[in-house]
Amino acid sequence: MKTNQVMIAVLMSGGLLLSSCKKEKAPDAALAASKALASASGDVGIMSVLFNGDASNGSANVWKAINIEGTGTVTTVNDETGTLTWKFLKPSGSHRTEGHGAKNYEAQDGDEIYIGWTSKIYMPTTLKTDALFQWKSYPTAGSLQNHPLMVRTKNGNLELQHFDDNHVATVPWSTALSTSTWLKFVIRMKVSRDPAVGFIEFWYNGVKQTLSNGSQRLYCRTLDVDYCDPKWGVYGGDSSQVTHFVKKIRIGTTYADAAQ
Repeated sequence: MKTNQVMIAVLMSGGLLLSSCKKEKAPDAALAASKALASASGDVGIMSVLFNGDASNGSANVWKAINIEGTGTVTTVNDETGTLTWKFLKPSGSHRTEGHGAKNYEAQDGDEIYIGWTSKIYMPTTLKTDALFQWKSYPTAGSLQNHPLMVRTKNGNLELQHFDDNHVATVPWSTALSTSTWLKFVIRMKVSRDPAVGFIEFWYNGVKQTLSNGSQRLYCRTLDVDYCDPKWGVYGGDSSQVTHFVKKIRIGTTYADAAQ
């Protein structure tokens, strides 16, 4: 009788142990399934990318419009790594060659976003341009800032500009202009019409920059009129030809989304 009781106890404990093991392994199985799903669909982090401006996606899926004043062209070419890249050519005597993005995306008041891209610029280092990148206000009529943020060249420098609601420009950051080499940019932005709420942070070639206020963050107005859109290419610099190659355009909700 005792032998039977012992055997029953052993069997019951074994069953409980088996049941316990199954319960412990269930989360692992779910995790494995989750990983398999993520693997099948690509990097799970891609869900936080709000806009992908790769040239391989095609002009119709990236640009809301192409803006050309003069005889410029917007084409695509493969870079030295085989990556399809946007090529903005603004000839001497022309005023503008830009792509107005981002198709099917519009930042809303209160959003916090990261805008990233990689550029290679061919131009005289002393040439003044109005913009190689714009965070542009729409509609232009009635705008106060017109373009809250711009990246431009002046006096041999590459400058990040901010325009306030009186269209007064300041230069939160600048560095010596490097041409014929790839340059990486990321702007973190709190989108707001309130200069006490909106802010920008800035990375150049993977390094977070200290701005002219001595901080790595500048509180400022970053939204004007109805909405703002990004633009890449060349604006101004009429006296010389400028060629601006742009790739790895991203807008996302994390730095990793934008820092390609």
